[in-house]
Amino acid sequence: MFVFDVSKIIGYDEYIDFISFVKSKFDSEKRKIFDAYAITNSAKWDKNAESYNEFRNKYRALRQNVVSDVINKFRCYLPKSCLIYEFGSLIKFTDRIESDIDLTFCYDEEKNDIYECAEELIDYSIVYVFESSIDHIHGKFQHYPATHDYDDLTEKDNLYVLKFDNGTIEYKCGPETLAENLMNIKNVREYNSLIEGYKEKYTLKCNIDCLYSIQIIENSTDHDFIKDLADLENHNDIFSNYIYAYKEYSFEDEIEIAYIKKALKNTIVSMYIMISFLRKRIKWLDKYSMNMNDVFDSSELKSYFGENYIVSLKNTLIKMIFYWDKLELLLKKNGILLSTRCHNHFPKQVLNDMLYEEYNEADLMDKILMSINELNTVILNGWRIINE
Repeated sequence: MFVFDVSKIIGYDEYIDFISFVKSKFDSEKRKIFDAYAITNSAKWDKNAESYNEFRNKYRALRQNVVSDVINKFRCYLPKSCLIYEFGSLIKFTDRIESDIDLTFCYDEEKNDIYECAEELIDYSIVYVFESSIDHIHGKFQHYPATHDYDDLTEKDNLYVLKFDNGTIEYKCGPETLAENLMNIKNVREYNSLIEGYKEKYTLKCNIDCLYSIQIIENSTDHDFIKDLADLENHNDIFSNYIYAYKEYSFEDEIEIAYIKKALKNTIVSMYIMISFLRKRIKWLDKYSMNMNDVFDSSELKSYFGENYIVSLKNTLIKMIFYWDKLELLLKKNGILLSTRCHNHFPKQVLNDMLYEEYNEADLMDKILMSINELNTVILNGWRIINE
């Protein structure tokens, strides 16, 4: 059990009022957006990528407003000088409705209980509003510096407690996530360790998809974070050993949920790596951080690949995310996480039947698979152009 004494930060009643207000406001706006775009009652792809992208932009902005509101509520309980930033799919614009939040707090002051408790209040508040478990929010310190202090934890240890003067809130993290989630909470927060973590990626030439999409919420430190990241990119070639391998996926009669998630996620990673490969080759971007809208709007990339290719890349990406959302919403409704840690197996026909009952659309598993392989084919064609 891990107890966070937040009584010096906020009272129980005030906290319940706060998160209830934020969630009520979010839920109301979410319903309006979902209804306007028929998100929960239709899974028919009408070939209108712009419409679904419009929905995604609105919903992403709504989620980001929640993140900002929660951080603002507890910001005064963190160090005066902080680097606070987001990364991951919400910043790449490869996000789905159920995307995790990737949020990092970094500061050079010595870490103390108040700072840790303030972060935990922020994290719990965000996942409470989004109806996710606490492991659906994490930062860069989750993986670096590496520590093995929590490797021996078991499910018996999986209990978190927010302790107020006049009440408590208890919650758990998802399966197989306890050790890394505790590392995310308990690890250091100092800047040199953060940069060393990024240096490690270049040394090991790994996690390319985690490097180039950053949104700074606040940087009141003396560190020039974006410049330091750009210097790492300029002085290293993370692609020197990279070899692209085309992958075609298939769904057997019995499908593991983890396999579906890997097929979807790996396809996104493969696409992002291809675009990242060209950052230094043709210098299509005049800033460090990039998202997929930058890709779709780039005149340099349109000239390099051809405008039809960029249109095809955009349409196939959004189509795959459309189907990904439909499946993930259905599984969550039935208490199943679309996760690489979910090793449950389902007959393909059972999943098709569940999807048909939810959306009145037949053979959706085949359509999901087709969307994955269509995007992988577009990525393959992109590499063919690069290698010409």
